[in-house]
Amino acid sequence: MDLYSVETYLRPKSVTEVSDWQPDWNWLAGGTWIFNEVQPQVKTLVDMQQFDWSEIEVTPQGLSIGTTCIQNDLLDFSFPKPWSATEALKDAVRELASFKLSHAATVGGNICLALSASTFAPAMVALNASYEIWRPHNEPYFVDAVDFQTAPQQTILQPGEVLRSIKIPIWNLAQWQTSFKRMAVCTAGYAIAIVVTAYHPQTQQVRFGIGGSVKAPRLIEFDTVPTLEQIVGAIRESPLQLYIDDERGSAAYRQHITQVLMQRGIDELTAGINGKRRY
Repeated sequence: MDLYSVETYLRPKSVTEVSDWQPDWNWLAGGTWIFNEVQPQVKTLVDMQQFDWSEIEVTPQGLSIGTTCIQNDLLDFSFPKPWSATEALKDAVRELASFKLSHAATVGGNICLALSASTFAPAMVALNASYEIWRPHNEPYFVDAVDFQTAPQQTILQPGEVLRSIKIPIWNLAQWQTSFKRMAVCTAGYAIAIVVTAYHPQTQQVRFGIGGSVKAPRLIEFDTVPTLEQIVGAIRESPLQLYIDDERGSAAYRQHITQVLMQRGIDELTAGINGKRRY
């Protein structure tokens, strides 16, 4: 789409070149969303491609993903074999959109767009990821993935701040198993509920990253494998106001589907226990 309101295009080589941030400026990463619809509020595009923030790095601490990493690169990257939890990242790519989109869209762009149907947000929450935020004229800081998004298309980012990278601890990658469940009103439709389940076989701990059904991603944790009654109880502790209510599904329906996906996710990961599933 031709963004008729854009008057200036900036292509800095580093974030330090971007100063005096203006309200009508907008960061540009993959561009798959910003060029998808009219953006009358945007006068200046600040292209991030020359920042060279597209890395996927295996470090002694775990995994680091640069914010401009193309989503499809996660499917092609050779992760260490013991890192079984990286399947959640690959599922986030597969479940998001067509291959055309995943070959251009960035991981950081999807997270910062903060759509309720984001597949990356609940995956990062389940994997206990943290986000490195860079800000003009100040030191970078980190925020937990679960605290980054505050509402649909709203995050904690302040004017001029930018997501630099995503950090996932090695313990969460090597010792946890994951299951990705997504429900939509049609096969390729907008998700009405997403649940990423992370399970630690040795400690029996369980983490649920919830998205799609809620206005902002949520984390629900258990110290041991939960029963159906415990899952229902945890879900009902949250008021219906936290769930999205629109033409795709009521808040009560989304709450119920979230519960079903949580149960299916943990049953899938613990299917070998007692030789049978529990649903």
